[in-house]
Amino acid sequence: MTSMKCENCGMGFIVADYNKNVECPHCGHIHGTDYVEHTHEDGVVHAHKDGSVPHTHEEDNMIKKIINWIWSIICWPFKKAKEWLVSALPK
Repeated sequence: MTSMKCENCGMGFIVADYNKNVECPHCGHIHGTDYVEHTHEDGVVHAHKDGSVPHTHEEDNMIKKIINWIWSIICWPFKKAKEWLVSALPK
């Protein structure tokens, strides 16, 4: 199965064996069979018209964002202590 974004309405949908015409269930737009699926390094599998198109994914992993947020909270006092100690050093 492949996930795909509709050109017409912009909604995402799944391309499966039962959806041969690559039809969007939201607006009914038929994309046709000339869409080629591919897998990115981050594991995202989707399809583009006429094969692979150079692009990047802006979706971030929420777990990664949460871990970075927690890490920044843990590190903040140490960063402030370092700044305070560095500012106390003679120039």
